[in-house]
Amino acid sequence: MQAENKNITQRKKSFFYKNGKMYFSKKTERKIFFLLTIVMLILGIFAKC
Repeated sequence: MQAENKNITQRKKSFFYKNGKMYFSKKTERKIFFLLTIVMLILGIFAKC
């Protein structure tokens, strides 16, 4: 039973810092760039008005 609990509580980190660099998982990177794309779209709409 304890072995099952360890597997449930462990999860993959979305990002980590190692040797002066920040590393992201593929899923986290896609989320960040999607949000930045939406922000740029909104800022473009406001700049056009």
